[in-house]
Amino acid sequence: MFRRKTLNEHGMARGFLVRSKMRSVFSADRDAARRIILVLLACCVLFAGCPPDGNEPAQPDAPDAPAPVELTAQADPAKARIGEPITFRITLEVDPSLSAGLPEVGSRIQGLRVVDMGKEGPKKREGRIWSQRWYELKADLAGSYVLPAVSIPYTDSEGKDQVAETKQVFVEVESVLGRTTDEQDIRDLKSLEKAKREIPRWWPLLLIGILAILGLLVGLILFFRRKRRTREALRTPEEIAMEELENLEATGLLEEARYREYVFGLSLIFRRYLEGRFRVPAAEQTTEEILASLRRAENFDKTLKEATRSFLEETDPVKYRGLEPQPAETETWRNRLVSFMERAAETEDIQEAA
Repeated sequence: MFRRKTLNEHGMARGFLVRSKMRSVFSADRDAARRIILVLLACCVLFAGCPPDGNEPAQPDAPDAPAPVELTAQADPAKARIGEPITFRITLEVDPSLSAGLPEVGSRIQGLRVVDMGKEGPKKREGRIWSQRWYELKADLAGSYVLPAVSIPYTDSEGKDQVAETKQVFVEVESVLGRTTDEQDIRDLKSLEKAKREIPRWWPLLLIGILAILGLLVGLILFFRRKRRTREALRTPEEIAMEELENLEATGLLEEARYREYVFGLSLIFRRYLEGRFRVPAAEQTTEEILASLRRAENFDKTLKEATRSFLEETDPVKYRGLEPQPAETETWRNRLVSFMERAAETEDIQEAA
């Protein structure tokens, strides 16, 4: 009995030793595996941080710096109908260290009528010098038109001659009738259908009420329009022209040395005055057409005729050829306009007295 117990105890001890050795072996294997994994991770990190071919890591591209001189041209809208205004804008942005200015291109616009124009700037915007010229255009015929390309020479910061330019701008003008597609063309007539219900008996009364309201509205519109025309008829053409002249001078064009635009306004006031005083469509006519129409006008003597011809022939080149008038010339034309109106009013008074 004692021997059997001893053998059992020896067996248990031997098993305990075997299990301890196995645990130590497994523990050593796990430690070795962990070390291998850590070494692999460290190698991956080192290889990921190394640039290819021994170069430094590539840096992201910096945003492109704006050009020292940026010139753009656009037409708004690029597609219009006959008689609708089209605005042609030319915009210039220049680095403050450079010098460049917008040219006058009104005389190069062909096929379209220049009904108005202006200039904005130069002024500082977002660290650059910004300026813009605009032209309001109208077309009398349908078709395709090409607005001229614009180019500006300048000298860059390195002393080299450069040119900023735009492309031609295309404008499409359609007839007021528009275009018809195949779907809008003539279609076959549909078959007749019977009315689902009869017209209510009260329908004529409703129609009469609507017509009465419309008639009342039309009457009120005509009444106020006639009243306004009566008030305007009490004002003489001279009073109207002097008010327009005061409004033109209040725009500050002379103070800003924008003499060409000021002369453009003087010419328009003169033509409107001829319409009001002598009943000729001067705003839509050429100089020769105006003089031909005034030959049939009453109270239009030889002195007024020569003054009209001289004023129009001297201001037309400023309007249509892009010439820049001198300040003294601008003041002279303004005084001649006032003198012409005084002379015309005196002639009218003499004729009425006679």
